[in-house]
Amino acid sequence: MIVTGDIYKILYEKVRAFGINDVYDSWKPITSELKEEAIVIVTSTPIEPDTYWEKSFVHVNICVPDYLECVNKRKLTEIERLANQWISCGIVDEYDNNWYQISKISLGTERDEALRCSYVNLKLLFEILNVN
Repeated sequence: MIVTGDIYKILYEKVRAFGINDVYDSWKPITSELKEEAIVIVTSTPIEPDTYWEKSFVHVNICVPDYLECVNKRKLTEIERLANQWISCGIVDEYDNNWYQISKISLGTERDEALRCSYVNLKLLFEILNVN
């Protein structure tokens, strides 16, 4: 059975493809102004399983610090395109003898003034095959 901690581990490995070294989660959040690009993975409590799939929503936020005190729109757009390409066909894989699939629910950009960064918010549906 895949649990939320496993979902974090799976996505942690998958997002390494972006080439960003700093990866955070809701237990270890970013606490000060962002100086370098970072990724924040926020898993949620799984939804009641249906007949075949147990579902959970996950937010992957790819953060881009301001450049010369302005939003780095060029880099933000580049990362948004990369994220869209990364998940465009979905992901199907196996972890600990359990099959799962990941698909995009939404993709957009947002702003965090406290961290002085903007970020690409990728909302994913993580589904775990619920059959033996």
